[in-house]
Amino acid sequence: MRLSKLALCLASVSLPLMAETTTADQSQLTTALDAVTVTATRTEKTALNSAQAVNVITSENIEKVLATTVFDSLISVPNVTATGGPRSGGQKFSVRGFNDAEDVLVSVDGAIQTFEKYRMGSFFSDADLYRTISIKRGPSTVLHGGGALGGVVDMELKDASDFLAPDQTYGAKVKLGHNSNNNEANGSVYTYARPIESLDLLAAFIKRSSDDFELSNGKTLDNSAIKAESLLIKGEYYINEDALIALSYTESEDAQRTEFNTTDPGAWGTVYREVEQSVANLSYELNPENNTYLDLSVRVGNTQSHVTESGGKGMLKDYIGLASNYEYNINTLDIMNTSVLGMHALTYGVQYSDKERIGEKLGYPCTNLNRQTYECLEYGKDAVRNEISSQPGGTQKRLGVYIQDEFTWQALTITGGIRYEEYQSTPTSKFAAGFVGQDLKVKHSQVVPALTVNYQFTSEFAVFASYQEGFRAPLLDEIYDQYGGRNINLALEVENSRNSEMGISYQVSDVFSDIDSLTARAIYFNTQVDDEIQSNTSTTTNPMPAPRYSNRGENDRDGFELEVNYAHRAGYVNFSYSEISGDDQDDKPLWYLPADTLTVDAGLVFFDSTVRTGISIQNISARTVLAYDRAAQASKQVEHDGYTLVGLNANWDINDSWSARLAVDNLFDEEYQVMAGTGGAIGDYGVGRNIKTQLSFKF
Repeated sequence: MRLSKLALCLASVSLPLMAETTTADQSQLTTALDAVTVTATRTEKTALNSAQAVNVITSENIEKVLATTVFDSLISVPNVTATGGPRSGGQKFSVRGFNDAEDVLVSVDGAIQTFEKYRMGSFFSDADLYRTISIKRGPSTVLHGGGALGGVVDMELKDASDFLAPDQTYGAKVKLGHNSNNNEANGSVYTYARPIESLDLLAAFIKRSSDDFELSNGKTLDNSAIKAESLLIKGEYYINEDALIALSYTESEDAQRTEFNTTDPGAWGTVYREVEQSVANLSYELNPENNTYLDLSVRVGNTQSHVTESGGKGMLKDYIGLASNYEYNINTLDIMNTSVLGMHALTYGVQYSDKERIGEKLGYPCTNLNRQTYECLEYGKDAVRNEISSQPGGTQKRLGVYIQDEFTWQALTITGGIRYEEYQSTPTSKFAAGFVGQDLKVKHSQVVPALTVNYQFTSEFAVFASYQEGFRAPLLDEIYDQYGGRNINLALEVENSRNSEMGISYQVSDVFSDIDSLTARAIYFNTQVDDEIQSNTSTTTNPMPAPRYSNRGENDRDGFELEVNYAHRAGYVNFSYSEISGDDQDDKPLWYLPADTLTVDAGLVFFDSTVRTGISIQNISARTVLAYDRAAQASKQVEHDGYTLVGLNANWDINDSWSARLAVDNLFDEEYQVMAGTGGAIGDYGVGRNIKTQLSFKF
């Protein structure tokens, strides 16, 4: 265990004090941990009662801070943050230090969404599209599949019921906003209707346009302007009281000249980049009221992430060519049912996905290359379309089956599950043409278990422990990469993890009065990763032509997470603290892990909740990182300075139709640097003070 003195102090002081409180009747007030989610167990539970490290970010949380991206709303979730810079398209989820797209499973209305490209983020959708963002920390492989080593981010799109008032059959809501820092103008229009009792319809359009950001060091972040649009169409039809069919489509687009490298500082040059992500979903739900054996969900989804780069300057002119195209096209099928048999709730299902990856470049071939400077001195006359060697294309098919038994006996709940999953990876026919007579198809399979035990000592106090295994199959680019003339690696094995957690939870109403509520949760976790797939391009430690990727790595990390949430009719206080540390196979620190973080989010309500105000204080401790010193041509340890950010927010419901919002990020214009997206190094300076305003009207 590597718990800090602060973590031990927080756990030993706050929780026993809360345990002395007595409870009366359950209050109607709810805290952040009372939000209902299905992400942890696939059965409806509050975040607190799931006995898992899961949090739910609601649309109210998103709107309160006037978030532009979903990453803006992660402030209160322990050990969850974003890596990368403030540029559009430069951020990725980091969950307990797992910050690669392949280690955090992201889904939108159940459809898997992923994107991975050198020096880019992985998710680009507008935050205002979502009603909830559920985040499960730690492996959730049994229920969600391979690739959830760090955790799961499960997003649910808004629907008409989020807007329609009782007895309302149609309506519209318009939002107009402005952000001071980058002079952003943003607007959104939502139209919704219930033409018949059994049909809900929603259409939404969001647009943002801005100048470059001003950083906290007073400088302008060149090529960071935003020009983005998002569309959402969703319909839900209630076939009868037991069955529902839903169809949704969402699309986000962003296009402008930007830095080629959006995740880290450094002069790489600029490109004109067009980004488009879309998700289409068709779902069917059947839950007969008097049938405990049937709670069926069937989802069919398609996600597409397309990035086109052109107009590269400097060295990027050759690298990008006339245009480079990067695509991920994913089809998903998810069938799940829950049957209640006495004290057992059996959840079982099958999941299938078919992921296509494309990397192509259109450019003039180099007929005269200066091999000392790698500058092309003369080009051919006819443009040629070739596959990008650094982005090997192909398909990867995945099939998984699972079963989970949630057994409850009096105060004891035992949840155990097992999953079998197999993969088949295949390169493109054009790639395979270079390996005549060789079978390039690669198959992987894995079986993983999970077990969680929760004991409710009293109606207020519970303890829980869990063990979950995770894994991820090798990616297409890891198998088929030919970096600098290296061999491909068809023998790559599955990367595995083992995660153990133990924790305590507490919930009570009527703490100081008969109109308040308090919840708390403390978790210690340990995660071990074996057969980690690592890249090594050094000709000294990995002589040519050995493959770039191999299962050479291991790491072990542990940490502590504490959440205490208090709600009163007059306001709320949310407190969270997290820390994590770890070592690799050489007993060297994991430099990319996030710093210890302490967050307080508090608010007051006035005039029957027509006026709501809030303040957030986030303290990020200093951390030691490994950075490359170009002058010395060697890596050395440097200090990433800690910092404290303060934010304000306020909302005024002027009447039933009009409302006004205000949010201020980095109130005191604190100078700080974010965590970079590559290797967790020190990134760009964070954004300076940003005053965000919004006026909305609905009818």
